[in-house]
Amino acid sequence: MNSSPEQHKGSAERGDAPLREEVVEMPNATAAPMVMAFGLTLALSSVVMHLAFAVVGLVIAVGGLVYWIRHLTPGAGVHWEEWVPESNRPQPVRVSPGGVSSIQSGMPGHRLRVPAEIYPYSAGLKGGLVGGLMMALTALADGHFSGHGIWYPVNLLSAMVIPAFNNMSAEELDKFHLMGLIVGTIIHVVTSIIVGLFFGIILPMCPRWPLLWGGLVAPLLWSGFVYGFMGVLNPVMSEQVDWPWFFVSQFAFGFTMGFVVMQSTKVQIQQVLEVETQQSADNSQHSQPDES
Repeated sequence: MNSSPEQHKGSAERGDAPLREEVVEMPNATAAPMVMAFGLTLALSSVVMHLAFAVVGLVIAVGGLVYWIRHLTPGAGVHWEEWVPESNRPQPVRVSPGGVSSIQSGMPGHRLRVPAEIYPYSAGLKGGLVGGLMMALTALADGHFSGHGIWYPVNLLSAMVIPAFNNMSAEELDKFHLMGLIVGTIIHVVTSIIVGLFFGIILPMCPRWPLLWGGLVAPLLWSGFVYGFMGVLNPVMSEQVDWPWFFVSQFAFGFTMGFVVMQSTKVQIQQVLEVETQQSADNSQHSQPDES
């Protein structure tokens, strides 16, 4: 266009409609909001850092706010843009009616669920219990060979729930405590069952060598997690546990649980049964002679 933005603005203020329709007022880009936000962030960080951050942050925030207000005053912070030519504007969407064939029950891809075969929940339950027994035997062996006694690992586990055990010395943890035995057994059994059920569910989805996933990969993952959070979950156990024996017990649990689960026979999920039932019905229907 030959006319300048000032001419467009003046023409628009005088009510010159044709010129007003040829341009549009657009706001200029500004970093004022980000500057103000940065200053407020610095000011709030002084709560945990130093008072100097509050002073610097407030100065930056006020400067950003002033610049933002100045940018919003009439006649400032805007520029004029020409309208896009009519030929370059988006055209109305043309609707072309049509349809697709629906997937019926029994067809490949209908409500597909993977995997097609899974281990029954009872396999995970048995695997968790047997693996938990193996881990318990490993922990008891650790207590015996370390000189603490077989009740030591049980009392360490129960310290997660019983606050009084957190204040006991190593000599007191070596002794038998009925409450520690009950609580430690409950924690161990419940945890073993939950891990066994979870493992039984995800094992069919693991690619190849399921025993490797259950006996090596899974124990490495949850052992690393427990090692990182043991100081929060059980401070006493974090300080006094024999970590090499702890990792050995986790691998014993994983290999035993994985072996027991793998010995179970897989069952087909409901989707596969529905497909086979539908296919059998279709085959029987096609095989019947036409009475007409």
